[in-house]
Amino acid sequence: MAAPLYAQDAEHFERSFAALGNSDLLATERVLKTAIAPLDDFVGGFRPSRVTLIDSDARYASELLHVLCVCALSEFEEEVIWIDGGNVIDPYMLSALCKRRGIDRHEKLSMVNVARAFTAYQLTSLIDGFLDEEARRSAPSTIIISSISDMFMDKDLRRSEAHQLLGRCAREIERITKERGTITVVTSHTPRYVKPDPKITSLLSGTFDVHMQIRCGRNGIGVSIPKEGRSTTFTPVPWSQMVLNDFTGGFYGKDRAYISSRA
Repeated sequence: MAAPLYAQDAEHFERSFAALGNSDLLATERVLKTAIAPLDDFVGGFRPSRVTLIDSDARYASELLHVLCVCALSEFEEEVIWIDGGNVIDPYMLSALCKRRGIDRHEKLSMVNVARAFTAYQLTSLIDGFLDEEARRSAPSTIIISSISDMFMDKDLRRSEAHQLLGRCAREIERITKERGTITVVTSHTPRYVKPDPKITSLLSGTFDVHMQIRCGRNGIGVSIPKEGRSTTFTPVPWSQMVLNDFTGGFYGKDRAYISSRA
């Protein structure tokens, strides 16, 4: 038999519940999704206060950043910071994605704050100085850093110095993400003509919260999360091509249909 609830207990319960209601504990966590059904089902979305490292030498990873950027602008209506370390940002693709989603590209793309780096020192300066200041000013929902490893693979840069600078950048990205509660996505890309440096991958995957690998193969796009021992493969649809999902329930509609590549 349950113990009776006395008046003082009821008052204490009401005060506790009121405090809980005013806290952030009941707030719904914001999750950024790509609207690519097999990818969202596998990853579960990109979450605030977490840094996701996408390790890939495939063009698909860079294209995915454009999708995430436009989805963030549409979903949260807050600014996005994009530090481009590999000169991959394509304003035409961003514009086309905005048009496909039916949003005003002029209004939304003005909310993307872009900074480009062409050397490891420029990239370090942007992350170690500009990023924190800009995050304070614009309060972004999402931070994107593309091809973070490219500059540090320069043959004229000593390996020891490259690792030191990259480590500094990684720790600063992690700190800002946790303090600002941003959704942060970083891509690590190694040019095909450069021999991969396992220490760089280990440094980044060891610092960031989620390590995702994307590889292109004969059967489609392979996505894996090594720390969790999970992987999947799917066949992507060209960004410019309309699919059945676009006509059933909207971009995030619950009644959207997904046709398997094996169908």
